[in-house]
Amino acid sequence: MTRTALAAAFLLSALLGSAAAFAQAPAAAPPVKVDKKGPGPKSKEEVQAVTALFQSQTQAADDEIKAAEALLTKFADTDYKAIALEIEAEAYQRKNDNEKAITYGEQALQADPKNYDADNLLANILAATTRDTDLDKDEKLAKAEKYAHDAMDALQAGKPPLFAKATDAAWAKTVAGAESLSWQALGNVALVRKKTDEAIADFEKGVAVNPDPILMIRTGRALLAAKKPDEAITWFQKAIDSPDIPPNIKNIAQNDKDRAQKSKPTASK
Repeated sequence: MTRTALAAAFLLSALLGSAAAFAQAPAAAPPVKVDKKGPGPKSKEEVQAVTALFQSQTQAADDEIKAAEALLTKFADTDYKAIALEIEAEAYQRKNDNEKAITYGEQALQADPKNYDADNLLANILAATTRDTDLDKDEKLAKAEKYAHDAMDALQAGKPPLFAKATDAAWAKTVAGAESLSWQALGNVALVRKKTDEAIADFEKGVAVNPDPILMIRTGRALLAAKKPDEAITWFQKAIDSPDIPPNIKNIAQNDKDRAQKSKPTASK
């Protein structure tokens, strides 16, 4: 499973009601080659460890954690430290261990304050798990907002040194995917604050930069909550019509569309 596929998996779990709702943006993966001068692995052994880390993302969460720890233990000063910590945070999120996911996400930002993936991970976890009854609700939502904005600021700063050789097209795709996740977090923050119109606007901004059918579903659900079933149906249909939409997500969109249809007031005879 690639990081792009992981994004779909995390978003899907969120739509199905899981408290562990986080989406990881697809990354413009750098070539793993020995580079004794610039940023990158400094030995063949480090190349192997970094390669194993990226390959672990097609495996189970525990394999990701093991690969990340192996790299960080053997190469404590690796240029991939922040990436490894963020991947480890993502793995714990997959295991529904939000506490450790947040811990490793924060460590990733300590290693690299411009790690937009870590910012988005933290923003989405906090936005998805904060409840209206939480005593520290305002503090957690403020943190989620800051992380989301920090992610977008980091993306606008340009390619990170490790990704300097990524093509402009690959980087543009990475920016679009990551920005949409920032808008998703901001939209979820607005929902917790019961600012439905603001949430709708944020989700729509996310769709504008990255036409993700799951964000379309989120937009539709927010519109349905705002008692706007016709507009919600339009968004659910957009999701259904999205090219290459996974069958399970398409089913969710269709079920939501049916629910919106049933919510429409029956015309008086």
